[in-house]
This record gives sequence, structure tokens and C-alpha cells, in this order.
Amino acid sequence: MKRWHGSCIGALLVLLIGGASLLFIVPVGGAMLVGIPPVFDKLTGWAVCPGAVSIDQEEYNRGPVTTSPTGGTGHQEEWVCTFEDGSQKIVPNEEIAVKGLGASFTAAGICGGLIVFFLTILAAILGGRLVKPRE
Repeated sequence: MKRWHGSCIGALLVLLIGGASLLFIVPVGGAMLVGIPPVFDKLTGWAVCPGAVSIDQEEYNRGPVTTSPTGGTGHQEEWVCTFEDGSQKIVPNEEIAVKGLGASFTAAGICGGLIVFFLTILAAILGGRLVKPRE
């Protein structure tokens, strides 16, 4: 077996295991990012108003979502994005929700993919070093 065979085997194993684990990492990581309001707001701001100088967030309709006393509460938001030239963009609640979720899951996917890529390179190097070449 040659050294490059060991590199290929190591990289392939990490890609199989790491690629499959992304099916878990992306949904769970994205949901965790949604659950951290400052991170979610920052990611949503980048997705909704790229290049904005300031974003004013206004929350309204806060209250219960059901008639049950133990039911959850909800709210709606409206963002006003101000750009360098003084123009403004009003972003409705629906756009904030959809683009915010998309940005959170994208960030989780990019981070997970970079970790798998790094581990693949590491496994290829390690696999190449562990194999003793035969002529």
C-alpha cells in the first residue's frame, strides 16, 4: 500500500462520517442560533439589510397566542433599516422570520462544513503518515 492510499482512505472515512453527521449538526446548530436572540438578530440584519448603517427594531402585538392560560406568547417585529445615503427600508415581520431562519441554518451549515473539511485534511495527512510504503 502506498502513502497516497492511506491518505485517500483516511479522507474518505472522515467525509463519510462527517458528511452524515452534518445531517444532525445543521438542523440542531441552526435551531441553537435561532434561540440566541443577539446572534439571530445580527445574522438576520446581515441577510435582510446588507450594508445598513443602523437598524431600528420595533416590537408590537406582544401577548398570548392561544386562549389557554398556559399557552405561549408571541410578538411581531418591524425593522427600519437606514443606509449611508439616508434611504430607509421597512422590513415586515414575515421577511424577518424567513430570512432570519435561513441565515441561521446557513451559518450552521458553513461552520459544520468547515469543520468537516478541516478534519478531512487532517485525516488525509495522518493516514499518509501512518502507512509504511512498500515498493
